[in-house]
Amino acid sequence: MLRMLRLMIDHCVEDPITKATLSILSITLVLLLSKAVTSAALVAADDPRYGAGSLTLDTSSGLAWLDLPVSSGFSYLQALAATQPGGTFDGFRFATAQEVVALYASAGIPGPDWYPESASSLQPILSLISLVGATASQDDHPEAHGISGTAYGNDSHWAVALDFLYATGVPGYDVNGLPGQQPGFAIGDTTSLTVYGNWLVEPIPEPSSWGFGVLAVLVFWARRLVARQHDLSGCLEACPARIPHCR
Repeated sequence: MLRMLRLMIDHCVEDPITKATLSILSITLVLLLSKAVTSAALVAADDPRYGAGSLTLDTSSGLAWLDLPVSSGFSYLQALAATQPGGTFDGFRFATAQEVVALYASAGIPGPDWYPESASSLQPILSLISLVGATASQDDHPEAHGISGTAYGNDSHWAVALDFLYATGVPGYDVNGLPGQQPGFAIGDTTSLTVYGNWLVEPIPEPSSWGFGVLAVLVFWARRLVARQHDLSGCLEACPARIPHCR
C-alpha cells in the first residue's frame, strides 16, 4: 500500500513541500494500519447480501469467512452450485480443512484436540464460534459445524466442527482436525443437515479504493496549506510597510 501511495503522490503532486508532507503522512498512515491489523487477526465485518457481522476477516490469511448459519441446511453439492456466478454464494469458494485449521490458529486455538471446560483454550473456542456463528447447541453450549472443501472418498467431504460433548462425564469441546486425525468425520455430498453449514471463503479486498480516498483528502489539505503559504508570501512582498496587518 505504501508503494501505491508513493506512486500516486509522485504522479499527482508537483510542489516539493506538498510532496514531502504527503510522503510523511502516508508512511504514518501505513504504520498505523499495520499496527491495527497485527493487533487483531480476526475481525467481524458486514456484507450487504447477508447482513451485519456476517463475515469474519482473517488478516493473517487474507480470507473473509462467511458465517456458517448462512449456509446451514445446504448440502455440499447445493452450496457448490450456489458459489457459481449469480448464485447465492457468488464470489465465495469452499475452504479446505487445512484452511479451517489455520483459522483455529488465528483465533488462538492450539489445534485439533479435545479441550475440557477448565482449559485455558476454552475462551478462544467460544470466541471463534461467536464470530463464525453457531449452527447448533447442546446443553446451552454453542457449537459450530461446517463442511469443508476437502474430499474424502468419491462422494463425501470432510466435516470440521467445534463440537461440545462429554468425555467420560467431563464437559468440553472437540475441535475437529484433518482427515485421518481424530476427531472428525465425512458427510455425503448430497446430505443436507440443518446443524451443518459450509466453510466458505473469499479474498479480503485490497484497500486500493479507500487508499485513493485517503490520498485525495491529504492532497486537498496539503494544497490548502501551500496556497495559504503562497498568499502570505505575496502579502509580505506587496506591503512590507504594513507587515503587521497582513494575515
